[in-house]
Amino acid sequence: MGYLIMILLFLAVLSLISFYFSRRVKTGTGFLMAERSVPWYVNSGSIFATYLGSGTLIGGAALAYEYGIAGAWFDIGGVIALIILALMAKRIRRYEASTTPDILGARFNPATRTIAAAIVCLAEMAMVGYQIRAGGYVINIVTGLDASIGMILTLTFILLYTVTAGLMSVVYTDYIQGILIVVALVIGLPFLFRDAGGFNAFMTNIEPARMSLFSMSLNEILSNALPTFCLVFVLQPIWQRIFSVKDDKGCVKAVALSVPFVLGAVLLVNLFATVGSFLYPDIIQDTVILHLAVTGLPRLIGAILLCAGVAIIVTTGDSMLLSSSSNLVTDIYHEHINKHASEDHLLKVSRVMVIVVGLIAFILVKFFPSVLGMIFFAYTMEGGLAPALFAAFYWKGATPAGGMCSVLGAGLTTILWEVLGHPFGISTIYVVLVVSIGALIIVSLLTKPAEKEVLDVFYGEK
Repeated sequence: MGYLIMILLFLAVLSLISFYFSRRVKTGTGFLMAERSVPWYVNSGSIFATYLGSGTLIGGAALAYEYGIAGAWFDIGGVIALIILALMAKRIRRYEASTTPDILGARFNPATRTIAAAIVCLAEMAMVGYQIRAGGYVINIVTGLDASIGMILTLTFILLYTVTAGLMSVVYTDYIQGILIVVALVIGLPFLFRDAGGFNAFMTNIEPARMSLFSMSLNEILSNALPTFCLVFVLQPIWQRIFSVKDDKGCVKAVALSVPFVLGAVLLVNLFATVGSFLYPDIIQDTVILHLAVTGLPRLIGAILLCAGVAIIVTTGDSMLLSSSSNLVTDIYHEHINKHASEDHLLKVSRVMVIVVGLIAFILVKFFPSVLGMIFFAYTMEGGLAPALFAAFYWKGATPAGGMCSVLGAGLTTILWEVLGHPFGISTIYVVLVVSIGALIIVSLLTKPAEKEVLDVFYGEK
């Protein structure tokens, strides 16, 4: 009961912060992009917390529970993508956009924008879905309530939280949660080693391969790292944070500073899960971090970890809801249905779309047996846009038809390969990248190049 009370109090504080910022949201741009006025240091903490959602705390930890430290490859791919984004940040900001499909549409053609919007929306609905499932796990562990009831409660809170203030509240609460999660992991780790008989005893008794980063085969490493790399490279909430910083210099600092904190937190999470697999070899691997917070740490430290974990689940869900809703509002509704909508009208539509997306995400949860399954589908689905998005900024020869075929091929291949159950044991990400890159290059070589005016926007002087 004590854990539940602390979690509820912490969520109440987040709600108050959200309510405070809701008074500053007057337009659709403010709701989705925080008026492009976020300080770089706040945005750095937000990028960190957005990355460190339940994809890492649940999915990444589940891999570490199964494989040991080598499970970190799941997130190392994402860290490499963050480094590349830091190097690209100034170029990305040449074209100020609200969504990644907006960029693809401007560089290639409107059809590419619409297809990409559908892909991003579906992928990020799945991401919202596994935040909901993760929240259900937390409530089940803390209260004993059925996980399905916990998921309904989680969805309800995330929807209420998101509808109030949009991105402005998320970036500031993320900043707080990023600090909390690191503090809890750093302070908590020695207590886990104590339960394992001390660090030396743990290292003596654990299987050596579980403490090696290279205990996976090369195929396993790539199969785990590539989806995360591609996803983080195109992840719309991170691009939206790049666009929401005040200036180019601050943008580069925000992304770059997040990298060492993400890498450190990822290694801590993997070490936590590896020690957890040693202490509790028979628990559900998706729940290892949550289980350790309740049973393996002092009550205060465990409560801090649970609060930070729940808050990150909520705000990552919030970020993905805002991101997928922005696709529906900006790339589909405003582009194809109501081009002359006022900012006030777009704000209202954005809030309605948040609710619609949340309900669809809840339904999607039923189609995946585990959080990790949802993660790999979502990461590969959206990550398949990476070749076209990279080419938008770095290959003048990429044509409108080439970009469209690359995006369409990636989306259709992901769905088809998942439905077929990975024929020949080949991971979906390999097939998606071959189709996406192949279509981009071959079709671009055979079709009409982009107009000079378009290329000037992406390659000319800012």
